[in-house]
Amino acid sequence: MKTNKKIYKLLGVVFLNILFFTSCNEETVNIDEDASTINGLKVISYNNKNNVKSKGMAINSTTIAVFSNEEAHMNYTKNLEDQVADWDDNFLSQWGHLNDEALNAKEDELNFDSEKPLTDFENQIGLQSLRQRYLSAESEWLNNDVLDEANDPDNNPIYDFDESEMAVLNILSEVQIGTTIYKKLSLEQIDEINNTPQKASYKKIAEPLENGAYLEIENEDYDTLIEFNDGNTSVVDNDNVTVNNSSSTVSCKYGKSKRRFFNTASGKKIKAIIKVPQPMFRSNGKVKAKIKSYKKRSFWGWRRWRTNIAAGARGNVYDTRCDNTPFYIDQWTSTKRRKKRIYIWDNPYYVSHIVKNGGMTGLYKQNGIVKELALTW
Repeated sequence: MKTNKKIYKLLGVVFLNILFFTSCNEETVNIDEDASTINGLKVISYNNKNNVKSKGMAINSTTIAVFSNEEAHMNYTKNLEDQVADWDDNFLSQWGHLNDEALNAKEDELNFDSEKPLTDFENQIGLQSLRQRYLSAESEWLNNDVLDEANDPDNNPIYDFDESEMAVLNILSEVQIGTTIYKKLSLEQIDEINNTPQKASYKKIAEPLENGAYLEIENEDYDTLIEFNDGNTSVVDNDNVTVNNSSSTVSCKYGKSKRRFFNTASGKKIKAIIKVPQPMFRSNGKVKAKIKSYKKRSFWGWRRWRTNIAAGARGNVYDTRCDNTPFYIDQWTSTKRRKKRIYIWDNPYYVSHIVKNGGMTGLYKQNGIVKELALTW
């Protein structure tokens, strides 16, 4: 109960602190100059000139979170992540003694939302989040009798974030930090940019399917963002727009990931992920190993499945150069959840770590069955 009180207290603070929404006409964004930024966060809205078409969605008015600085953004995402862990730990403290079948049945009976702190946060601040978009895509994918790995939403670099990070990104994968707007690009947008004649050829995006890319738009230039969302990808040539994609270094880099499904029992699978993401923020430039658990439904489709799982990583990580002395890591973490991840972050003074080809291995365990997945390219 102590954990619940902490969560409700913090959510109450968030509700009181997130003020004012602003409106805009078809071509500009009018930000209320009197809107307060408390605890480093406010939410505004802007209108796209035409409805943005994205995977069947027609989006006209869009909300976006605005953080006063990078520290405020990191604090919010870290606090949300801690709340989710506490919330789920509290559930397991009451029901973790049950076997897998009974535990998942109890979760269904209670309609337990394992990410409720994130859901409450989004609802309180009125943010249409990327996390909600991901959950919808995942639900659609799981609602198939055969899991098609090619259609797994985790393959799309637009979702290359943890849940707490996706909760503060809007539905178009955007956020403002300071006076800079950050936008993670979809595969379709990457293709559009690469097929648009550009004055600045270096703004082409290499290896889009694997690395992904994002935009930085300086000076709170929402006119440029709206133009881009409306399909005018030529605005990436603007002086205040930067296209960021992963390092072109072949043998040692970030922006690499590998996924693999393992059948662990009849009607049960785990998905193993090992990645060194392209760092859009300081908080997501870590080496990450993730495991997700699934079970076949009785009649149709699949579901996330709560069971004993563990994730780990073993290998060398480097700061900015692979001729420097590496950090050797060998870490595990386990729990009785539907998914689990481990972060490797040995040097917080660097935006990201890098690894050598084949120099990092993800470790995964479900009910005593251990699998390994080497990060190679």
